[in-house]
Amino acid sequence: MRTRNASLAAGVLTAGLLLAGCGGDPGSSASGQMTAPPAQQPAPSAPAAAPTEPAQEEGAGSGSGSEGQEAADRCTDADLTATVNQPTGTGQQRTILAWRNTSDRPCTMTGFGGVDLRGPDDPTFGPSYSLPRSSEEATAVTVKPGGTAISTITTIAGGDWTPTDVVVTAPDETTSKTVPWRGGPVQRQDGATRPGSYIGPVQQGSL
Repeated sequence: MRTRNASLAAGVLTAGLLLAGCGGDPGSSASGQMTAPPAQQPAPSAPAAAPTEPAQEEGAGSGSGSEGQEAADRCTDADLTATVNQPTGTGQQRTILAWRNTSDRPCTMTGFGGVDLRGPDDPTFGPSYSLPRSSEEATAVTVKPGGTAISTITTIAGGDWTPTDVVVTAPDETTSKTVPWRGGPVQRQDGATRPGSYIGPVQQGSL
């Protein structure tokens, strides 16, 4: 009888252990202590995008191109031919001196240049009459290849001295050109305080 009770108790203990092993709490360990679930790892963050440089405006800071067209070189005597027309008007006459650019590039002229009337040897003033400059303001003039610029020669008609030639010098040049005088006698005013004969600055124009 005692043996049967011992066997029954052992069977009950074995059944209890089986139940504990099969239907136990999944969060407990074999020792009966609770175990924490594994910590959840944070999802990896996306790599930060590299900073982008602002788009550069076309032509900005490129160093190409130019701020503007370069100024034309000064007209030299080698670039120019000179022509004078026949004086017009009565009393105070005007003669056009035309400078023609015979080079293959544009050039600039600024100023008055020089004009000397040449003729017979006057007993008082000699054979040359140098005209003074007018009071007009000179400005730069660009002369295209084949183009012309002009200066106006103002003289007073009459008297007994008739020039034969006009010796002209372009602005900022020292070499002169000689062209025929196509008018009649002029009154000389060498050394006059307010002469009525003078040369004007170079301007745009043609004969």
